[in-house]
Amino acid sequence: MDGTLVDNLELIVRSFNYAVARFVGREFSKGEVFARFGPTLEKMVAGIVPKEDGKRAIARYHEHYRKFFHEYARTCPGIIELITALRRANLITSVCTGSDRRMTETTLEKSGLRNLFSTVVTADDVSREKPDPAGLILTMQLARTQPTQTIYLGDAARDIEASKRAGIASAAVLWGFGKEATLRTQAPDYVFDSPLEALRQFTQLGFDHTMKPNMDSHRKT
Repeated sequence: MDGTLVDNLELIVRSFNYAVARFVGREFSKGEVFARFGPTLEKMVAGIVPKEDGKRAIARYHEHYRKFFHEYARTCPGIIELITALRRANLITSVCTGSDRRMTETTLEKSGLRNLFSTVVTADDVSREKPDPAGLILTMQLARTQPTQTIYLGDAARDIEASKRAGIASAAVLWGFGKEATLRTQAPDYVFDSPLEALRQFTQLGFDHTMKPNMDSHRKT
């Protein structure tokens, strides 16, 4: 979700600093916050803020994130067109994110994307975060899809690793937060420059007239 569907890094950084700065006496740079991505928000906060202030810090994060969403976040250009086209072709579209349920609901609601996904799995639904494949496995179970019928788009190395561990096709998206060189070292099955490029490649790489994927031919990048 974060970085792949929605460009919200600036909002995340500002919300994180609003949440923790008053308890630790300083703000964190964008690089410092980004370096902490991966663990859940609760774990990120717990590693910085005194235990007794943890709940208040998380509440402040969500307060700021929701209030300033439209000022500092936007839907990634082309995402709505991509997801809409896939849904019209009778493909199942789902979200599997490392964000918690509250942040996920805010993001999908404020961006207008919620109704485009039949299944949403968050960090609150599993006990282990990516690159553990638990979230992807649960998503497939809920969506009633098989690994050979599934592809996961993500902007982080942990997304590619989680895909491989779940036995599904992986796609590195270059419009997100991750660096291209880092993503390519993970040897993803697909590399997409933009959502519309993703749709074009999906069409060319073995989809029939209903857009049902032939995943036997998905290894070309």
